[in-house]
Amino acid sequence: MPMIPKLPIAEWIQSIVDWMGIHLAGLFNVISSIIEAVVGFFSGLFMLPHPLVFIVIIGIIAFMIGRVQLTLFTVIGFLLIDNLGYWSETMNTLGLVITSALVSIVIGIPIGIWCAYSKSASRIITPLLDFMQTMPAFVYLLPAVTFFSLGVVPGVIASVIFAIPPTIRMTNLGIMQVSGELIEASDAFGSTSAQKLFKVQLPLALPTLMAGINQTIMLSLSMVVIASMIGAEGIGAVVYRAVTQLQIGKGFEAGLAVVVLAIVLDRFTQNLFKPTQKGKSRVSSKQKVWITSAVTAVILIAGASQYFVGTDHSASGKGNAAANPVGEEVGYKIIGIDAGAGIMKSTAKAIQDYNLSDWKLVEGSGAAMTATLDKAIKAKKPIIITGWTPHWMFNKYDLKYLEDPKKSYGEAEGIHTIARKGLQQDAPIAYEFLKRFKWTPEDMGEMMVAIQAGTSPEQAAKDWAEKHADKVQEWTQGLQPVNGDTFKLSYVAWDSEIASTNLLSYILENKLGYKVTALQVEAGPMWTGVASGDVDASPAAWLPLTHADYWAKYKDKLDDLGANMSGVKTGLVVPAYMDVKSITDLQDNGAEAAPASATTGDFGKEVGYRIVGTDPGAGLMKLTAKAMNDYGLSDWKLLESSGAAMTATLDKAIKAKQPIVVTGWTPHWMFNKYDLKYLKDPKKAYGDKEEIHTIARKGLKQDAPVAYEFLSRFKWTAEDMGEVMIAIQDGTAPQQAAKNWADKHPDKVQEWIKGLQPVNGDPLKLSYAAWDSEIASTNVLKYVLEQKLGYKVTALQVEIGPMWTGVASGSVDATAAAWLPLTHADYWAQYKDKVDDIGTSMTGVMSGLVVPSYVPIDSIEDLQPPQ
Repeated sequence: MPMIPKLPIAEWIQSIVDWMGIHLAGLFNVISSIIEAVVGFFSGLFMLPHPLVFIVIIGIIAFMIGRVQLTLFTVIGFLLIDNLGYWSETMNTLGLVITSALVSIVIGIPIGIWCAYSKSASRIITPLLDFMQTMPAFVYLLPAVTFFSLGVVPGVIASVIFAIPPTIRMTNLGIMQVSGELIEASDAFGSTSAQKLFKVQLPLALPTLMAGINQTIMLSLSMVVIASMIGAEGIGAVVYRAVTQLQIGKGFEAGLAVVVLAIVLDRFTQNLFKPTQKGKSRVSSKQKVWITSAVTAVILIAGASQYFVGTDHSASGKGNAAANPVGEEVGYKIIGIDAGAGIMKSTAKAIQDYNLSDWKLVEGSGAAMTATLDKAIKAKKPIIITGWTPHWMFNKYDLKYLEDPKKSYGEAEGIHTIARKGLQQDAPIAYEFLKRFKWTPEDMGEMMVAIQAGTSPEQAAKDWAEKHADKVQEWTQGLQPVNGDTFKLSYVAWDSEIASTNLLSYILENKLGYKVTALQVEAGPMWTGVASGDVDASPAAWLPLTHADYWAKYKDKLDDLGANMSGVKTGLVVPAYMDVKSITDLQDNGAEAAPASATTGDFGKEVGYRIVGTDPGAGLMKLTAKAMNDYGLSDWKLLESSGAAMTATLDKAIKAKQPIVVTGWTPHWMFNKYDLKYLKDPKKAYGDKEEIHTIARKGLKQDAPVAYEFLSRFKWTAEDMGEVMIAIQDGTAPQQAAKNWADKHPDKVQEWIKGLQPVNGDPLKLSYAAWDSEIASTNVLKYVLEQKLGYKVTALQVEIGPMWTGVASGSVDATAAAWLPLTHADYWAQYKDKVDDIGTSMTGVMSGLVVPSYVPIDSIEDLQPPQ
């Protein structure tokens, strides 16, 4: 029976989104301005009084509408929030929640009334509400970023879409439940439709309506952590940052603030229109009217004073002639990724190094960052993002890194394969393969582009392995396949790590006989899993910078099998059309540093003084923060988001030929897709050289010697990885992309596995971060381990912290996603004694600030403000 062709739903949706982005841009800008003003109004209003004054006011209101218990909880709860130091974040969140709730109420109640009055409308709208409530909330993030960039606006939009259904449903239900006899009685008195609605139906439906509003407020609050992934500031960003950095205590503290806010809002809305027993109301109806009027007047006066007096409307926030023109253009924002990412630390360092005190590093996620980048590029608008290579955005867009003369992002970095202690003994075949695993950013780029194009990571890995059979042979030559031994890999869900992990999995399974489990996790769990022994290995250790924290913590608990890729890079990235070359161009004296270009002088203003970053926990974000400090970019802001959001933002900017600065790293498919350039980094804020290492748990060499030997041989280039990443970007499944690459490069695969005797399905665990590069490398490893060496591989996608922890603890066998010595420096320092560094799987990786090639700046120094 012939297969039914797959419906191109993804292509249809993408076409609709692209059309809306082009033709409705003006409308989206108006909506964005309104929402920003409303959120700013409420956040500013709540921040206006001293916290103790605010607590007294909110306590009085609680006493008026509730009981003593509610008053005590409200006062004690907000005192706790202030004591923990999360006051401003909580007020920002409160402003976002109230704005989302107001928009939902203003839109939802009329729609609910319409549904009650029109059966046709109800039949059409009800299925839409079902769709809105059951669709995962994450799905709303990227379209919101595409239309509204990063920040609070897409957070509000996503919250409204997610939270509005209860208001519509309960309004409809409340009106429908009004007794027909009462309707007939009102008709008998000659009431008009409006009189029936406002004097009969809505008053009687009020309890049901308020229940719907209560649910809407709670759902809006539940979105605060998710919204933080696309740059929405507030307490959710603190929670998300803590999660990505494995800061359990801090996450619990911030979570308490969310709990307090949720309970207070819930009890307030429940008690606000709660019927009271006769004679027991503390406040008469007339007094309620006067109190409501007084509160409204205070709010309006306070809000007006906050807007007209307390707010500096200059783009730079300084209002003087020294404002950096580039900062003015980008709103002094650097679009970042996850708060816990190493690149976010580097970017924070760069902000300090370059004295970019007016700049803000926006936290979010990789997806949010790429979405923002895509939007800016489509509109040809300036933008600055945190970037790293390998990454598919460098294939897709014309980007460039900003020069980093102060070396805030360090020198060279590599992607290492790390393994749990004992892996060499437990799975010597896998260990040897992982040790041999080396490839280039170009190799990874192939896979990432394929995955981006729609190929599944597994298929992209297979395609790459088949295409590069020589390289696979090099990795596995002489290794005797095992007989289905299990093997666990972990990786972070970065495009690069998806590529490498799927390639490893393919080779481990198809060449070495392992049964591989690949676990996609965050960076912290990736390292934790390897360190604890729960995961066998991970090819996603970016060292010495990006994962420096994890390395410092777990280095004694895992093995560094060495860099599986060199030439990787992180830094600030801008579209190539932007006339900015260096991070120094972001400084206030940037005009002096680059006097030849008037466009350079306007650059900061063009991009709004923003650098679009990735995940807040990424090492690249640390390096970017360092670069901002090194170059004195005090006016600039590093936006936290995600890799996907960053590349989406980059794509949008490039399509519009707008300037943008992003954090970038190589290998990354965006350098294949776009004409990008790194900004020069004369101060070496991003460091010099970095490599991608494969690390393994202690004991893997003994437990799985075949896998260990393969992992130690695993070396490839950024070009190799690029093939896999591009295939994945094009829609190929990561596993298929890895297979395709392995089939294409059999010589390389043979080099990795030469002389290794395949095992018989031995289990093996790999972990990786969900980066495009790590997805590529992990899938290649998985493919070779399974198909060539006989392992049964489990690949775990995790965050960076858990990736290192897993290898260090022994719960993961290895990972090929250790970026060293920079990106994962913290993890290396922590875990270096608990893992084996099998060696570098890739050299030539890079990170830094990236801009499209059309941007007329070349160095981070160009971001500095004029003097």
